[in-house]
Amino acid sequence: MADWVLIPCLKALFAEFDRIAPSRDHASDGSVGDAAHQNEVSDHNPDESGNVPIHDADHVNEVHAIDVDNNLNSPDLGSDPMEKVVQFLLGRCRSGAEKRLRYMIYNRRIWSASSGWVQKTYTGASPHTEHAHFSASYETNLEASTVSWGLVEEFGDDMLPIKQGTQSEDVKHIQYLLKELGYDPGSVDGIYGDATAAAVNALRAAHNTGPDSAVSGWTYTMMQADLARMYAGKPGKDGAPGKDGEPGQDGRDGVVSGTLTVTDATIVPVP
Repeated sequence: MADWVLIPCLKALFAEFDRIAPSRDHASDGSVGDAAHQNEVSDHNPDESGNVPIHDADHVNEVHAIDVDNNLNSPDLGSDPMEKVVQFLLGRCRSGAEKRLRYMIYNRRIWSASSGWVQKTYTGASPHTEHAHFSASYETNLEASTVSWGLVEEFGDDMLPIKQGTQSEDVKHIQYLLKELGYDPGSVDGIYGDATAAAVNALRAAHNTGPDSAVSGWTYTMMQADLARMYAGKPGKDGAPGKDGEPGQDGRDGVVSGTLTVTDATIVPVP
């Protein structure tokens, strides 16, 4: 097979999956097609040397599809985390916020831009239960775009979890947020001890997630969301009173005018 490259936007999508789920399984990951794909029209085939549905404007031998193993190994994301990610990306595609995908396949279902992202039953040879498939655009500006797919913003960044025993300013920040939310992390001293771990697990329990004293990106996202809800709509404090204005000019003396008419008046002499 001729040399090929994966288009940049899908490299970025792979990278975001790794950030939200660094312990995920890679067994069913894939990009370039195997021999079976090479004998059919597929986005897994390189677009200059293989059978593809579209030929783009450049002359780079590119692959426009990836498969991502469905086992993200991330309890924070629920029982089927890949379903959450697929539905999140589907929402962005339907709203028009995301234009780089042409279609997605997962768990016997397919959604495509050409059908308005309506869910349809997928009847291909693979049910795509072990991985999700993402096919991307062949438009040069879209395939080259590496702007955020929104996964980290939505699901958190688990690349650098803060673990019990850590001493840092980041820990102090976490302790402050926990106190704001009504959890007791002990002293706000930047030392991640038992009290802080207990507060973190109390927060996780409130969100129906299992115990894990490490503060992952997902845990931090939960804290930020709770704070946003807690302060939403609350009026701020009154500002300081402003300075007195300059005194106005004195008014002019009034002038009484008109005609006084006296009728049937009785004059009483002054003694």
